[in-house]
Amino acid sequence: MSLLRYIPIWRRNKNGIVLYRCFEIIGGNGFTVQSADHFTTESLPTRMPELEKQFLELLAEQSPEERFPLHPSIESAIAAFDAEFGNEYSV
Repeated sequence: MSLLRYIPIWRRNKNGIVLYRCFEIIGGNGFTVQSADHFTTESLPTRMPELEKQFLELLAEQSPEERFPLHPSIESAIAAFDAEFGNEYSV
């Protein structure tokens, strides 16, 4: 069983904001992204409770490093996650 440090990372872009749900695997020498939530100003109040619940359900179902590979930095984990899912953002 891994010890995990949750690190929320926000990215602003022309369409709104993205919340990357990142984890550092303590003693595992790496970072991973569990998921990314996309928001517009209008969607924030209504989507947050649903996405928080989903975040915890995913964490309970499967360890984050099993869901997506470990990377040496948060930046490289996010870049790999975006590449895997075809996310292209204009900052």
